[in-house]
Amino acid sequence: MGSFTIIERWGILIFAGFTLVLVFSMITNNRSNNGSNISVFRNLYLTLPETVSSDQSLTLELQDFVPSSDFEITLPGLKNPILPDMTKKKMGRCNIFEGKWVYDPGASPLYDSAMCPFLSSRAICQANGRPDKEYEKWRWEANQCKIPRFDAKDMLERLRGKRVVFVGDSINYGQWESLACLLYSAIPDQSHVDPENRIFVSESYNLIMEFRSAQFLVDFIVNETSTGKNTLNLDSISPAAKQWKGADIMVFNTGRWWDWFLYKRKLYADMKLEIAFKLGMKIWARWIEENVDSTKTTVFFRSLSPVHSGIDKCVTAMQPINPDQPFNLRLDESLIKGVVERTIKGMRTPVKYLDITKLTGYRNDAHSSFYWMQNETRPNPDCTHWCLPGVPDTWNQLLYATMVLDNSNSISDS
Repeated sequence: MGSFTIIERWGILIFAGFTLVLVFSMITNNRSNNGSNISVFRNLYLTLPETVSSDQSLTLELQDFVPSSDFEITLPGLKNPILPDMTKKKMGRCNIFEGKWVYDPGASPLYDSAMCPFLSSRAICQANGRPDKEYEKWRWEANQCKIPRFDAKDMLERLRGKRVVFVGDSINYGQWESLACLLYSAIPDQSHVDPENRIFVSESYNLIMEFRSAQFLVDFIVNETSTGKNTLNLDSISPAAKQWKGADIMVFNTGRWWDWFLYKRKLYADMKLEIAFKLGMKIWARWIEENVDSTKTTVFFRSLSPVHSGIDKCVTAMQPINPDQPFNLRLDESLIKGVVERTIKGMRTPVKYLDITKLTGYRNDAHSSFYWMQNETRPNPDCTHWCLPGVPDTWNQLLYATMVLDNSNSISDS
């Protein structure tokens, strides 16, 4: 058969273009209709012969039709596909902080508390007399996706050549202890241990991970008043901020143990918590804006870890709170959480928000204070700090997941 005429060739090209647009529209429509349950064509090729003869036909070849985010359209003679490879393109977002705790009787921690040199005595519940290990057998599952299992070697690789700084109160110190143990368990012979100065170092990965105490993030004066309470200076950032500057990754928290407030050189004993905390977060946000280069530094802020007050709520509990029960924060906790979220949302510098409040609120069974307290103080445990291994390991699993999935609640972008 002879070759196609010019008109026939144009007809083929028009048909090919129409087919291409139709297929792309189907894929785009499928994305919008199915949310996180996305089905697209994998390895989609549009094949056009270099020379067209009357015995050749225009074909649309579909290979390996599977639910996937990978598709490619290739034309002969072109070095690159018309559309870029989308393997790593996010085809939807999954909130890894919404889900449920699942009991796994065969589960075991990712590290042995007796073998980790970073754990403070108050965190080791087994050594302090806790009779059970049931609190170690619960794992967090997201509702709409599978959370990557923590991989210490992969985490170390992602942190290679970096300086990581945890900044905040004793609860954030617990998260630092947890991550130090998780990483140390993978390379115990290649780690420099300095628990007294709260520093984890891996020379082989050129990694340093520090904890810097700044429980309020702003400056504070100890025992300035007759009550002996802390006085928070809402006019300036913590003097420790000079130690944070230049870190590659920063993980912040605050919100617990706020007392008296000093603002514009006046002492306020009755200033409303929400107003005071808003002023303090404004000082922190300003410091971030002025001192952090977002092209070099990633900033995380972990949300409030709720309190479970009273022996009946945190000491006798042997399993998490039933998720079917309504979850309610105390008023002060709700106010603090709201201020943090509004502050981050209003910032120019992106801050990745680790919203662990709700998932942590269910875990009244995993607190440590009752076991390390002296007998005379045990009737009033603070029910604030956590056993390790325990809940802070899940926070770090979610920190790891945000790095793998790039899927934290970056509410500054919303």
